[in-house]
Amino acid sequence: MSAITDFYQFKYSKNDYYIDLFINRAALYSIEEALDERLSNQYISKDAQCAYMRLKELFQSSRCSSDSLYVDLRINKCYLKYIKNLYYYFSDRKEYSSLKALNDYLQVFLINDIESISSFSTLNEDIKVRVLSNV
Repeated sequence: MSAITDFYQFKYSKNDYYIDLFINRAALYSIEEALDERLSNQYISKDAQCAYMRLKELFQSSRCSSDSLYVDLRINKCYLKYIKNLYYYFSDRKEYSSLKALNDYLQVFLINDIESISSFSTLNEDIKVRVLSNV
């Protein structure tokens, strides 16, 4: 058995910290555009930048791995806060309405798992970046 060298990475990489989703390919592409636009802003925290880059990579790889109308995604719950923040950032823009649908769907998980997600939010920025980079 290997030694646990990073407790937070171990804790947040357990299977119960993941959500399986099916997202429309066109909606996913729209969300990727929102991520691109948000990443072009130089005034975001290191952990948000890391989360948005990882989400973009995840979305792109999932979209490219299948030709079907819906894309199969497995998202760590640590990213829920960042998806919600992305939705709030673009809430007044109609071209990113797919973010609203995704955020509305993920609200159930945010409410049910508020303890685990809020404990992630209290970590310092460097630990968040380390966890997000490895889940």
